[in-house]
Amino acid sequence: MVQKDKTLESPPVDGEQSPSPVSGEACAEAPGPVEESGIAVEPTRHRKFISGVVEGFYGRPWTMEQRKELFRRQQKWGLNTYLYAPKDDYKHRMFWRELYSVEEAEQLMTLIGAAKEYGIEFIYAISPGLDITFSNQKEVSALKRKLDQVTHFGCKSFALLFDDIDHNMCPADKEVFSSFAHAQVSITNEIYQYLGEPETFLFCPTEYCGTFCYPNVTQSPYLHTVGEKLLPSIDVLWTGPKVVSKDITVESIEEVSKILRRAPVIWDNIHANDYDQKRLFLGPYKGRSTELIPRLKGVLTNPNCEFESNFVAIHTLATWYKSNMNGVRKDVVMTDGEDSTVSIQIKLENEGSDEELETDMLYSPQLALKLALTEWLSEFCVPHQYNSRQVPQSGAKSTAIDVSPMAAPSLCSSTTVTTVFQQPIMSPAMPPLCLDPLSHPLAKRPQEEEEVEVEKKDSDEEPMEMVVEKMVDEPEPEAEADPEEKHVGPILADKMAEDLKPMDTDKESLAESKSPEESIQEDSGSDIAPMQTDDQLKQVLQTFDVFVPGPNEKPLFTADPITLEDLSLLAELFYLPYEHGNKAVQMLKEFNWLRANSSVVSVNCKRKETDKVAEWQSRAKKFEEMCCSVIQMFTRLSNSANRTILYDLYPYIWDIKSIISMVKSFVQWLGCRSQSSAQFLREDQEPWAFRGGLAGEFQRLLPIDGANDLFYQPPPSMPTSKLYSIRPYFPKDEAAVYKICKEMYCEGLEDVPFSDEDPDLIGDRLVGGLLTLSSEYGFVLEDEEGICGYALGTVDVKPFIKKCELSWIPFMQEKYNKPDCQKDLTEAEKMMLSFHEEEEGLPDSFLSNFPSLIKVDIHAKVTDPSVAKSMMGCLLSSLKANGSLGAFCKVRQTDKRMLDFYSKLGCFEVAKMEGFPKDVIIMGRSL
Repeated sequence: MVQKDKTLESPPVDGEQSPSPVSGEACAEAPGPVEESGIAVEPTRHRKFISGVVEGFYGRPWTMEQRKELFRRQQKWGLNTYLYAPKDDYKHRMFWRELYSVEEAEQLMTLIGAAKEYGIEFIYAISPGLDITFSNQKEVSALKRKLDQVTHFGCKSFALLFDDIDHNMCPADKEVFSSFAHAQVSITNEIYQYLGEPETFLFCPTEYCGTFCYPNVTQSPYLHTVGEKLLPSIDVLWTGPKVVSKDITVESIEEVSKILRRAPVIWDNIHANDYDQKRLFLGPYKGRSTELIPRLKGVLTNPNCEFESNFVAIHTLATWYKSNMNGVRKDVVMTDGEDSTVSIQIKLENEGSDEELETDMLYSPQLALKLALTEWLSEFCVPHQYNSRQVPQSGAKSTAIDVSPMAAPSLCSSTTVTTVFQQPIMSPAMPPLCLDPLSHPLAKRPQEEEEVEVEKKDSDEEPMEMVVEKMVDEPEPEAEADPEEKHVGPILADKMAEDLKPMDTDKESLAESKSPEESIQEDSGSDIAPMQTDDQLKQVLQTFDVFVPGPNEKPLFTADPITLEDLSLLAELFYLPYEHGNKAVQMLKEFNWLRANSSVVSVNCKRKETDKVAEWQSRAKKFEEMCCSVIQMFTRLSNSANRTILYDLYPYIWDIKSIISMVKSFVQWLGCRSQSSAQFLREDQEPWAFRGGLAGEFQRLLPIDGANDLFYQPPPSMPTSKLYSIRPYFPKDEAAVYKICKEMYCEGLEDVPFSDEDPDLIGDRLVGGLLTLSSEYGFVLEDEEGICGYALGTVDVKPFIKKCELSWIPFMQEKYNKPDCQKDLTEAEKMMLSFHEEEEGLPDSFLSNFPSLIKVDIHAKVTDPSVAKSMMGCLLSSLKANGSLGAFCKVRQTDKRMLDFYSKLGCFEVAKMEGFPKDVIIMGRSL
């Protein structure tokens, strides 16, 4: 699931400007000054509680500027700790022995200084477990030398991480240590003492959660050794019952604390999203009672990879922490004063909600979420250009490691889809910003697969089958790269294949759905560095100018302002790993019901039950309104003045907008064109049983759920709020469809061989029959100017051809006289002649697998590459719902544009069979 190497990062708690949803009289001791909020805080005298954020995910680390912004927010919200453990700082894990360069050292010193300035404790984590020989004194000395260097940077707190590594010791270690736990504890104790027994020193065990303990928590020899032998002043990191724990109970913490002989520090992956490319978590900190606080040494949250999307995660964690920062028990907290008022407010807030049965009287997730969203809303109104905070990944090749050899080949295949598909549809003038999928140096592909295997064991409760890792969208770490490290590429790739494990959920496949910002970042250079240097930042910043609308362009920020309702909807669509928000659940239920009951409005329903039809239509209308609210939210967010936030959210809101638009169109089709024999998926699982988040669940509810290529719709190079809608075809649309058909047929032809005498000829020949005899499988694409594309089909071409021969062809023969075949015919005359010649039929052996004929085209002015996939998705869904096994299209051999167009939509050229026409190419797609 979530990377194991992650160290816990607890987001800051909110409470500065907004009223707290909890009582908060005391504040945990922090290493530096903490800016006070509207809540009264009083430092605890004897107990230090670690609270904050761990940057421990796989993929592109945050930039230095983002980390400084994090420190500011932590101070403001009352959190006190930052754990530095980015997996793609290769000197943190893969090449832990190597010292930081002068340039990198300056960056780290600046970062450590910034943390001190904001009163945040900076903990430097190192992860040597992949290849260290514990019994080799040279190895131990190398580790000491590395930490000595970081000590000279001003760092006073450290962490040793041994997560996601092989449990087997090398032969040399087996001769010295009786177990793997003894080896780890021995070197940890030695390093702790060597560093002068720092006040904060963390240890991450290999068995870092309940499901990784063998045979279980209470009987694990590994944990018992750690508890007995690890020096008592060293704190232990723990993720809870699972890698991503839905709930962390008091009982489970008391159980592990007894074995470890100390209270653990929770590394919380509840908001981590690097295991699934389509998921983002904007829900509140939840599933952890405030009763845990007195039983823990601290909580660090390892949040979303996208920095700006973590406002809610960190804010609500801070609210949770401040609700019981004194660490007192529930039975002595409530009084007749302010606390009672708070508890009543929380009680009211939880009425009618799905909150836990045993309500936490000190903290309400829903109330905390409202507070966080209210404060976040003001951030959207602050004009911020992309380069203000999110600087692209280090790209200066002179100082950064060459990444190309490190990236696993599997990444290429997924990313090429983006560029290959965009080229034929998008305007060539669009900047190719999504080009470099391999810019992530530590391509953890191999690791992902290992991780999948391990996590499968626990899939009974893991969120959404964490199978596809997500290549982190985050901006690169600002750490610098050492020019001398260029030779490590191939070694790194091999190492990753061998060593990365379950918690390593890189967002590798996220290369597919990178945000525009990421694309920009990756395009800035395919090199990776552990940190981003100032020179690299300056170089990149020069390439991004503030947006200025051109003479024919609209200003970016003229749309309606974002509302609190928009952000609430956004949070409910991207809620938490094991649950969706209420509105998302409602949309899923409604769509499920509309599918299951579509027979009452089907075109071939013999007995129309008026009441049931009215109910279906009423619920369909409400569902469409919910879909429209998502699309409107997308539009307002896309026009947000704060482009920095937008770039982190954009790939996710684009994805949900795209699937919701397709589902909305399909429901419209169900209401007027479906047949009572419509076939749908059976044995639907619980909403969170699949990966892919809400978008993935809607995909699985469509008939073509397996057509992943059609649902993979990368966002455009730069954010846009332009919208297209897809709806069923109506007879009034015929002229517009004919016009597009003619324009696109003639595009690219040097001479237009068709006179104005027969303006309908091309339309009559190519789409007329489908529009007239099979309109129930027609869809049109619209923008603000009108129809700009169409998707037509017929579920079974054999009866369709018979209908054409009986009614359509005779009508065309009357309309177009047969030309004289003795002379050279023009293109127009050849087309007229085709109405008077018998058309070759396709062999039954082919039609048994591909019974449906389709015809799709989009006007050249459409630059959004996703709409063609959505059009095809709607058409194929309607065909499959009514029983089709496959579809085919006919393309002229010389029509390179359409051959390319259909191939990008998943159609393949069918091998020539006896009976195939000679002058066309048949392309097919199975359903």
